[in-house]
Amino acid sequence: MEDSLRKETIPASYFLPHIKDPITRALAITCLLSVSLTILKIIVILPHFSNDALRIVVFAVVSAAAVFLCARAAKTPHLIRRYYHFGLMVYVGYLAISIFLLSKGINISTLQEFYLVIIWAFFGLGIRWGILYAGLTIGMAVVFLVYSNQALTTIYLLPPNIPFWTAIFVVVTNFVLAIFSLYAYQRAIVKTSEEKTALNKQLNKLLDAKTDFLSTMSHELRTPLNSVIGITNLLIDANRDTSQNEDLRNLRFSAESLLLLINDILDFQKMDSHKLELELIPFNLSDLLEDACGSLRTKASEKNLFFEVHSDPRLLTFEAIGDPTRLTQILFNLASNAIKFTETGGVKVSCQLINDYDDKATVHFSIEDTGIGIAADQQAVIFEPFIQASRNISRKFGGTGLGLSIAKHLVNLHGGTIHLKSTQNVGSVFYFDITYKKYHRHLTSQPPSSTSSNRVISKESLKGLRVLLAEDNQMSVLFMRKLFAKWEIEPDIAMNGQETIDKLDQEAYDVILMDLHMPVMNGIEATQHIRSMENPLKSKVYILALTASVSDDIIANIKALGFDDYLGKPFRPNDLHHKLEKILRKQYILSKKHHFFCFF
Repeated sequence: MEDSLRKETIPASYFLPHIKDPITRALAITCLLSVSLTILKIIVILPHFSNDALRIVVFAVVSAAAVFLCARAAKTPHLIRRYYHFGLMVYVGYLAISIFLLSKGINISTLQEFYLVIIWAFFGLGIRWGILYAGLTIGMAVVFLVYSNQALTTIYLLPPNIPFWTAIFVVVTNFVLAIFSLYAYQRAIVKTSEEKTALNKQLNKLLDAKTDFLSTMSHELRTPLNSVIGITNLLIDANRDTSQNEDLRNLRFSAESLLLLINDILDFQKMDSHKLELELIPFNLSDLLEDACGSLRTKASEKNLFFEVHSDPRLLTFEAIGDPTRLTQILFNLASNAIKFTETGGVKVSCQLINDYDDKATVHFSIEDTGIGIAADQQAVIFEPFIQASRNISRKFGGTGLGLSIAKHLVNLHGGTIHLKSTQNVGSVFYFDITYKKYHRHLTSQPPSSTSSNRVISKESLKGLRVLLAEDNQMSVLFMRKLFAKWEIEPDIAMNGQETIDKLDQEAYDVILMDLHMPVMNGIEATQHIRSMENPLKSKVYILALTASVSDDIIANIKALGFDDYLGKPFRPNDLHHKLEKILRKQYILSKKHHFFCFF
């Protein structure tokens, strides 16, 4: 994929095409050019020192070493930095011999060569080696100036002992080499940046595709689960056979466990994309604690374990502002994990109110078990995603290894830190503190939310409510018909968005329960078409999105998409009843007003 992206965004290099990395290619090109120009300078300068054997030997050794290094670097680009480093050492040695032994001194040419060494070192070898070579070159200059008789005013003279135009050629050649080196490295940086941008775009596309896939799979998995859990609840509510109800409760527990597993995977995806956010709504902590642990008592009793919930008495009247759903998820994940890994003894969940102030309070939560414990060397990694203490645990107890990772992330979102104390074969304690703002009833009329699962399905009649159900899944339709029958509602059914529009053209409805994923025309398109109708009685109909989608964009913009409200699948029947009850009450009030004005 990386190579294909480079071909799409970066023109292929005709020079050294086998070197794919832009920085490495810049190193190789700069190396070849510097060697070529250095040999050219030596050829131009050498005739002026034909009688100087030492200088000829130095020139020959430098030239031979440069040619050898470049040849090796071109053939083995993965070792180019090693050769580059060796070449710079040879060049620094040449400068030292030239300054101290050949009496070349400090002049424009040597200053340029110092600069070349420094930029090559920084660009080619990194900051540390750049600083080292800068220190070497500057140190040579300082030592020469201190221990020689050369005056500071003579530093910028042209190289001595060679004709004027030859010296100018050397200086210009060094300028060209410096400018080209900067250009090559800058171009390599630009190419690297372009490749990074292209890769990021491709990565974003893949992330979007993954999000779409998870959203689609969530819908496809949660829709049948909605039917399984819903019909099971209906059967439990209607059945009086104790043994059958026990089997049905086991069926419901298994379906809800599968739903929790799906939710964990989706929550992990949201954590990974930093899209997981907390709600701020009022709730009662004591009620939440009981609701979160209520279903776990049965699970513990099946393993002959005790399950205790100790709640601070002050929590009975303490109402917090926060996210009850996520707190429930934290407690449920930790407590269910504790039950899973405990064979004898039991689990104790406790909640203590600490640092109680007028406007806020800190609550201490702890989940203690007498289970298998966690080894000391595993405690540091146990909160990492997909990690379990050992493969034997994974095979024996199952699970994805996401529960603790999600719990840790959610505690961090609350501004707290989760801690662990554990001893193998003795037990474990997970504990954390969360600070909540207090909810004061006199400041707002919004009632505290109830987190109760409320297993008993309400049978209160909603007779008279005109409902259009837009749903393409036959099992969901079957479940909804049975549920509505309890509430004395006879809904009309539309199998897609176009049928929904057609039925609304012919009949008037109080509410449309709109599934989002439907053939022919989806729920969002149908809703937007309805909102554009000329008849206000049709265009302003109450539309409730009934969806298994978990797309953050859809949920966050549910109002902007034209919906009045939404309910996620699987849903609790009483939650739907509560929403429909409010709609029926509103319709009753409107009808009373209509009759009142008609009377006058």
